[in-house]
Amino acid sequence: MLREIRCERFRTNTIRFSDGLNVVLGDDNATNSIGKSSLLMVIDFAFGGSSLVEHNADAIKELGHHHYDIVFDFDGVQRRYRRGTLEPDDVYRCDEDFQPEAVLALDEYTGLLRAHYGIELEGLSFRALVGLYARVWGKENLDVMSLLTRMTPGFSRA
Repeated sequence: MLREIRCERFRTNTIRFSDGLNVVLGDDNATNSIGKSSLLMVIDFAFGGSSLVEHNADAIKELGHHHYDIVFDFDGVQRRYRRGTLEPDDVYRCDEDFQPEAVLALDEYTGLLRAHYGIELEGLSFRALVGLYARVWGKENLDVMSLLTRMTPGFSRA
């Protein structure tokens, strides 16, 4: 399970997730442009998505290239990774202090997540499965069948 995402660009530096439902809420005035969708893009990025760098280039231009430290907990074992906006196709496995130990290709990383989450759906990629749940304005994944066809080799609408 995703436990936390850290970034020096966050106001609080660390966002923690608990068991069960986690909710992203705006303020009492329903103010726009306070970071709700950006946070969802960051979460999707933590799961191997690319929409953050493809569709939020303005934020990267404003903030500069940066990285996210990601903590997952699988069966009581914490696993730490780092993924950045400069080289988003590389993910680093990290030690307890988030010091990179090994570089993983993005597909290797999502393969590890697939295995840790116990996903055994043949013909369905981890990203195709996870991408269905991260519907954020501008992410262009509202057409589920089109998304599955594009992201899953051999998938047929039949």
